[in-house]
Amino acid sequence: MKEFTRFRAAYCGLCKQISEQYGQIPRMSVSYDLTFLSLLLISLSSDDAQVELESCILNPLKKKPILKDHKALEFCADMSILLTWLKAKDDTGDEKKIKGVIMSAALRRSGLKAKRLYPKLSEKMALLLKELNLAEKGKPSLIPADIFGSILPEIFSSAVAAVLSELTPEFAAALTDSGKNLGRWTYLIDAIDDYEHDTHNNEWNPFSGLSLEQARKEANQFLIEEEIKLDRTFALLPYERDGSIIYNVVVLGLPSVRDIVIQGEKLEKL
Repeated sequence: MKEFTRFRAAYCGLCKQISEQYGQIPRMSVSYDLTFLSLLLISLSSDDAQVELESCILNPLKKKPILKDHKALEFCADMSILLTWLKAKDDTGDEKKIKGVIMSAALRRSGLKAKRLYPKLSEKMALLLKELNLAEKGKPSLIPADIFGSILPEIFSSAVAAVLSELTPEFAAALTDSGKNLGRWTYLIDAIDDYEHDTHNNEWNPFSGLSLEQARKEANQFLIEEEIKLDRTFALLPYERDGSIIYNVVVLGLPSVRDIVIQGEKLEKL
């Protein structure tokens, strides 16, 4: 299976897994971030996911490869719901408030279900998101990126326990630590992508107060630093499969996305 097809199969597989565990409406929580995590967990797992040809709710007449029957997909479905629901509950900005209320209400039942499955993780994530929300009301800084970077290690640590119990402590620690760098990268890429919109609408952004050129220059440097750290970590992990896909995402994909966003262009969807 070609690499892009494999990644898309993981995306569709996660979307369907969310539907199986939580229903149709919660499928809105599917994301590329959790798709990558599901594929990363599968790549490090002793067993592979099943691949089946199935149709999609958005295109019922065409069948395509879907990854199925793997605990990594089950875990990432739970995390998709939990992270989206908790973040929606904490979205209290002027523009995000209505959207947050609607999303929180739509995912409430699913969110409570996921919370019951991971009570300690849910509590930690909720506290960090509240801390993030408060930081985003203060002076523009990169502190929120550090806070958001503390969320993914919690998720990665739980992923090791739920999916990769056979992973050695050294590799488990390396994987968990990589969550901080990936979390910071994700936060910063979103921030610089939203910079012009936030500036135009007088909304908070970590790069507020800088010119567009200065903001892009600083963001570019910070993002490169995170990419270098991620490259070093992911190069050492013991892949059972899909190592080339993970390599392409981290070593080629992240810099490519950075270049597109820094140039002010729009990203294409799968």
